[in-house]
Amino acid sequence: MFFEDWKTRIETYFENARHNLQRKQQILARLKQVHQQVREVIDSGSTSATGIPWELAHGLTILDGVAAGKPLPTTVAELPTRVMDDGTLLGCRKWELLDPKWGEALVEWMEHLVDRASWGQTPGSVAMPPEHVSLAIAGDWGTGDGIAGKVAKAMGQRPADYTIHLGDVYYAGANPDEGRDLSAWPAGTLGQFTLNSNHEMYSGAVGYFRELAQRFPLQNGTSYFSLQNDHWLIVGLDTAYYADEMNLYMDGALGDQQTAWLKQLAQGCSKRILLLSHHQGYSIDGTSKTALYDQVLNALGREPDYWYWGHLHNVICYQPQGKLRGRCVGHGAIPYGRASILDNQARVAWTETQSAGDDQYPDRILNGFVRLTLDGETLREEWIDENGNKRWPLP
Repeated sequence: MFFEDWKTRIETYFENARHNLQRKQQILARLKQVHQQVREVIDSGSTSATGIPWELAHGLTILDGVAAGKPLPTTVAELPTRVMDDGTLLGCRKWELLDPKWGEALVEWMEHLVDRASWGQTPGSVAMPPEHVSLAIAGDWGTGDGIAGKVAKAMGQRPADYTIHLGDVYYAGANPDEGRDLSAWPAGTLGQFTLNSNHEMYSGAVGYFRELAQRFPLQNGTSYFSLQNDHWLIVGLDTAYYADEMNLYMDGALGDQQTAWLKQLAQGCSKRILLLSHHQGYSIDGTSKTALYDQVLNALGREPDYWYWGHLHNVICYQPQGKLRGRCVGHGAIPYGRASILDNQARVAWTETQSAGDDQYPDRILNGFVRLTLDGETLREEWIDENGNKRWPLP
């Protein structure tokens, strides 16, 4: 396995004089905590595991710091896949929560807690066609695997003016992964965009910013941007760069510079506003709002009309809350199952439940993307699955 190489890299990190004893102790304590949390979930048979950073799960095993007989499973034989209540798949197959290769994310995260790419200062500002605009949006798409290929093919069946990736290239957004995976991203006829995310930040977003220059020129080398016409202001946000690194960038944040830019952009704006981000504005069931939601509203001065986010590997269309229609579009490629936590949830208008018929992942439901058509002030959504079929709204 890869554990020996990762162990060497972690030990080298700890030996580096720039990283003090307090940080080392903090990381080791976190690894022990996560290991125990995961062990309890496995042993109890629970399907609820909110808040566990699974990328850290194998950390103690990598460091040989596990008590005899207590390492976490690393094979399918040791742990049959279990569908968690949020739809994530607890198992050891590729992309499941205990896939051993998530260890790469742990190591990259540690190595880049200090070393990261510079914050961009020149956000792209794009003038869209005046009346009719189409967009194809997918999140958490960067696996380079067959599911991602199917979703890309479905997107390409009806080319959109702009294509937008809501972030996450796996396992840790490193240079080789960014280049390989994003090379297959379907281009829009007028351009394409990609957002920063927690997984890009694990490698300091170095690979992410390199890809901006090569494949996403409309962004001017910057991780936030805007598109406008007379009817719409579309804003792409970087909610990862200033997120808490010790919490693995799991909860989104704007930072002072981006907040000031967003305030200036929205000042006096009477257009309809559509937001794009990696991190979410609602809890998964839509019953509570995140700290990011508050930051965004304080900067905008009002609710946006639509907000599309990823991060959670689900597709969820929420009922309107106030003026806002919130949407989770995190089902671009990672295998996921039916989220029972959303059953009979009044704040959810639609979520996917249809089996994908996948022999490799029998519990997997359909992945996909959303296509938007802007016609003047009107927005029409088409939620499309990996096979190119419209899933919602249905006639």
